Amino acid sequence: MDGSTAEASGAILRGPDRDRPAPHGVPGLVRAVSAAAPDAVALVDATGPVTYAELEAASDAVARLLAGAGGRPGDVVAVCVPRGRALVFALLGALKAGLPYLPLAPEDPRERRLGILRRSGARLALVTGETADSLDGGEEDAVRVLRLDPMDPVGPVSGAPRVPLLDVADDHPAYVLFTSGSTGEPKGVVVPSGALCNRLLWMCETYGFGPGDRILQKTPATFDVSGWELLGPLVCGATEVLMPPGAHRDPGEVMDQVVRHAVTVCHFVPSMLAEFLRWPGVERCVSLRAVVCSGEALTPGLVRRFHAVLDAGLHNLYGPTEAAIDVTAWQCPQDPDTVLIGGPIDNCTLVVLDTELRPVPEGEAGQLAIGGVPLALGYLNRPDLTEAAFVAAPAWCPVPRLYLTGDLVRRRGDALEYLGRMDHQVKIRGQRVELRETEDVLRDLAPVRDAAVVAAPGPDGAATVCAFVVPAPGTEADEAL
Repeated sequence: MDGSTAEASGAILRGPDRDRPAPHGVPGLVRAVSAAAPDAVALVDATGPVTYAELEAASDAVARLLAGAGGRPGDVVAVCVPRGRALVFALLGALKAGLPYLPLAPEDPRERRLGILRRSGARLALVTGETADSLDGGEEDAVRVLRLDPMDPVGPVSGAPRVPLLDVADDHPAYVLFTSGSTGEPKGVVVPSGALCNRLLWMCETYGFGPGDRILQKTPATFDVSGWELLGPLVCGATEVLMPPGAHRDPGEVMDQVVRHAVTVCHFVPSMLAEFLRWPGVERCVSLRAVVCSGEALTPGLVRRFHAVLDAGLHNLYGPTEAAIDVTAWQCPQDPDTVLIGGPIDNCTLVVLDTELRPVPEGEAGQLAIGGVPLALGYLNRPDLTEAAFVAAPAWCPVPRLYLTGDLVRRRGDALEYLGRMDHQVKIRGQRVELRETEDVLRDLAPVRDAAVVAAPGPDGAATVCAFVVPAPGTEADEAL
């Protein structure tokens, strides 16, 4: 079978081909915005606004700090910084230094945080006063911890010369995110600069984001959606509104931020969107013009409720961590019978395959495979896992390499319908959970002999994780049975 035959069968969907040269990666795109509008407000956090000129100065200072500590282009740098201006300075500064950033969550269990740090091979870590102790755990000899708060975060804007921007290839690593793994250990996904720039520019162009927009940043940095919330506004000259740490869990606080800052764009996982729409006074969010959903299945009922409450566009996006944030998009109509995940973004190829990697005709279910510019490079320091999930494409496919998602889909016209998973992986409130990993963690606990974990409907109808354990012999629980 050749490519034209497979495409005619309905197995292939291809996004528009766009030439998006970004020789200096995200830092080059942001610097262009700063040069054009240095006094425009780049971001706002609990302590006030930061202009684009100040953002450039602060991220330059971080880049110098990393270079002075021995950071070399391509080295992973861990970033354990709470949401706020320092987080943006850290990420942009790492990219300016040519270092892929690895976000760590201070609120994660200590064992997971240190395990990820160890597996990453990072030798540098950025922290602030609030998180300085979060990497304490025997890793001091392996990782050099750099605190951001002793630095003047901005300094004289016109003082030090700009940091020269590095020439980075499209396949130069931009960030690493660790996600749940079926082996019982998290695995780090390495996403390159070209994939990240393609995704950010596609979104800005598709939805017309620009200087008039105020985009809410509320997703924790350890989730890939945070990538476009943290960097996307800066690429298109918008203002980024950073919620206080932890406030993203409170729908009332989200509503207050939208109203207070006249937010025009924000993202929700569907379960949080449902709570947001129930909140008293949510109809006051009249500034919203676009709401983006991803991370969970969006239902027709929730779409109808959204349009009954808010006068804004609702967009359903889909993408695994193994590609740059999202690879499909669909604008939700007022009253859909079914909510689709949409068609491919720019420079992306989607293929629906059977178990033998043969193309599946339109209307039939098959596994979704992703190819093209959005693809990750693979799993950090795990060539075995990379080889299993990122495969050579069949000869009839128009791209050389595919990521096998494990997601079942069906083509409906120019869009895809999501049908579920082929394995034990589930999404819980937007977080990817591998049930076997959770079982393995439980089995490592001294009082537990065996464990089983399932996803089941919770009291609110949303999926929740339920664990069943067999107590170890001699424990109080065992003796009570």
